[in-house]
Amino acid sequence: MSATAEFTFRPLQLPDDTALLHRWVTDPKAAFWGMQGLTHYQVEVEYRRLQTIPDCRVLVATRDSEPCFLTELYEPSSSPLAGIYEHAPGDIGMHLLVPSPSAAPEPGFTLRAITAVMFYAFALPGTERIVVEPDIRNKAIQALNARAGFIPARPVELKEPDGSVKSAMLSFCTRDDLERASGAAVPGGHLEPNRWRRAHRQLLAKALGEFSHERLLHPVALGGERFYVQKDAHRYEFTARCYRLDHWRVDPTTLAHFVRDGEGWTSASVDVLDFLTHFASDLTLQPEQLPTYLEEVSSTLASHCFKQLHALSSEQLASFTGTVAESFQRIEAAMTEGHPCFVANSGRIGVGRSDYVRFAPEAGSAQRLGWVAAHRSCAHFNAVDGIDYESLLSGELSRGERLRLERLLQDRLAGSPGRPDEYLLIPVHPWQWENRLSTTFANDLARLNLVWLGYSADLYQPQQSIRTFFNVSAPQRHYVKTAMSIVNMGFMRGLSADYMAVTPAINQWLHTLFREDSFLREQPVQLLREVAAIGYRNQQFEAATQNGADQRKMLAALWRESPMNSLEPGQHLATMASLLHVDDTGHSFAAELIRRSGVPVRQWLSGYFDAYLVPLVHCLVAYDLVFMPHGENIILVLRDGAVEKVFLKDLGEEIAVLSDRVELPGEIRRVRTGGDPVLATFTDVFDSFFRFLAPLLQEAGLIDETEFWALVADRLLHYRQRHQHRNPEWARRFDELGLFSESFPLSCLNRLQLRNHRHMLDLADQSGGLLYAGDLENPLARQCSMAPGRDGPYDGRHRRALRSAP
Repeated sequence: MSATAEFTFRPLQLPDDTALLHRWVTDPKAAFWGMQGLTHYQVEVEYRRLQTIPDCRVLVATRDSEPCFLTELYEPSSSPLAGIYEHAPGDIGMHLLVPSPSAAPEPGFTLRAITAVMFYAFALPGTERIVVEPDIRNKAIQALNARAGFIPARPVELKEPDGSVKSAMLSFCTRDDLERASGAAVPGGHLEPNRWRRAHRQLLAKALGEFSHERLLHPVALGGERFYVQKDAHRYEFTARCYRLDHWRVDPTTLAHFVRDGEGWTSASVDVLDFLTHFASDLTLQPEQLPTYLEEVSSTLASHCFKQLHALSSEQLASFTGTVAESFQRIEAAMTEGHPCFVANSGRIGVGRSDYVRFAPEAGSAQRLGWVAAHRSCAHFNAVDGIDYESLLSGELSRGERLRLERLLQDRLAGSPGRPDEYLLIPVHPWQWENRLSTTFANDLARLNLVWLGYSADLYQPQQSIRTFFNVSAPQRHYVKTAMSIVNMGFMRGLSADYMAVTPAINQWLHTLFREDSFLREQPVQLLREVAAIGYRNQQFEAATQNGADQRKMLAALWRESPMNSLEPGQHLATMASLLHVDDTGHSFAAELIRRSGVPVRQWLSGYFDAYLVPLVHCLVAYDLVFMPHGENIILVLRDGAVEKVFLKDLGEEIAVLSDRVELPGEIRRVRTGGDPVLATFTDVFDSFFRFLAPLLQEAGLIDETEFWALVADRLLHYRQRHQHRNPEWARRFDELGLFSESFPLSCLNRLQLRNHRHMLDLADQSGGLLYAGDLENPLARQCSMAPGRDGPYDGRHRRALRSAP
């Protein structure tokens, strides 16, 4: 018999079930149910109230048509659990009442009942984790919950509807936990056929668009907006709109796959994995790369299905409900696209099913980070001026938490010559501890160079970058970025001790530059500094490897400032990636923000460009300084939906100075690289972000694409005009950049990943490894004499010719 076959579930029926319900809830065995002494009428009133609550199911389980127990399945975020723990998409709460049997008790009945309800709950669309909170005194049900697969988290205090306070044991059970406990496969989950088919269409539409943009594919026009690509016996037809910068917007609902059958064509399924296999040579995929790329695409498809299941509307996200931190993290987890250019943008090779629910950004699940103690002979701490190891930890750990970790360390060192003051504490990603450090660094652990101390008291939510965490228990505390030895989007996501050693110094230099620059001081832009970092060196692996080896990137961490400490009342936060977010019904989040702001779209965009684009161009003009300003690396500060300021983050590994014009401290000389400075704007801003944003706003009916680019030109020319007399040297350098040149080289990101899925670029020489595919027409070239608000045309006499692409 299966786990669910014994019982059938039906909705509670009132008033027919009132007498039965009253008998059950007032049974002495139901003392913890809290309804002793209520009348029939009072019980019925309470359950009618429950039935009016959205996402609350009150069910009667029957066996052989006889009612035998009651269960309630509810949404934790609208229950007394709201605000008590970090709710994640896919959570469902469970209450269970098994009454006294009318005959002799059946051994194991209650455990079978619990298990049956759990199988039922996991079969409901969207369920990823079950939450229970039995009374702390009810040891019997806690023991049964543990046997059913629940893992206790911690005691909590819950305020009941009648005003009383219940002490409860918060516990969780995932699909994997239930399978381990029951020995049976649990149905359901996000990999459902209809969602899977939709994911294939969405991802294939993106692949056709981006591979056409990078000129790996060359669609043939069929007439109107209909196109096709063909390889041997396979033909894919689709409808698409073409925008500036060779941007293809492919409609996934119009995709059709045909296979040649003799003289004709037969319809076939739309499968992006099949497409990649058919077109592998056109996509420059070598036989040794293709299987791993298919793995990454499969993982991306699975992520897409999960996002479909737990999607929030743009309207819901733009309402910014809850605290500032809660709404910020809700948006962070709701992003559906990932990096807009990369097709395989959620590869995450190394992350399994249970890991996915815990650590994937879209799962929005808060985690406790691990802590290890590292002997100072192998670890080194660095920080910006004004912060040292002790001051950092005093801000990140409560006094009680610090003492707890120190006692654990002291106990572990008992009987050895080691002393606690010889160690540094390092936060680690739970996945990294479970999958890599506990085995790969076993020698260090056994010799007490490393000491495992368990998990943090604070809860942290993974960000879009997956290895960076936001502290949801204390949002004013720092972000924590950790090493995670998985392969994703062309890199193994480790952290190098070498890079960590100078990261704070890079941030300090950059902070000083921003503070001393008269223009930047006035702009609505701020750095989120990486104020401290710690790296661990395994001396044996260092002796056996070269710089850049994976084994040198397994244990390091950095602390980044939280934006929560720099907000004013009424401001909200959103990752800039959200401006490209489109919800399940096709509504743009950016369009929703603009409409809610009540600000004319041109004014809204001008404020955004002044906060985001203009400071980036100024850094190029004044210092040949470039950032990696993609959506995930920028946080928007919003008031009533309008951009008031931006935060720049992820600085230590991402910035570069492209000339020797600026003096750098010797310790941060790694940031000086070669490369064409203007490509940082053309590639990273225009082609990798504005190329997507402008069509979204046009399709939302807010602004024509031509007007969008005219506004970009306007804000850049306004910057130049401002400095024409104040600082003529900056105006001259602005002209030399050639931002209004006729064209610029097309730098191809997918080609990099297709070439080498594991090591897309050498971080020490990123520009030297780029791949190009001809030129793109610069949308600013035709706007230079059309930009609104200018006294005269900028005729481009000062444009320089772009250097030839490598």
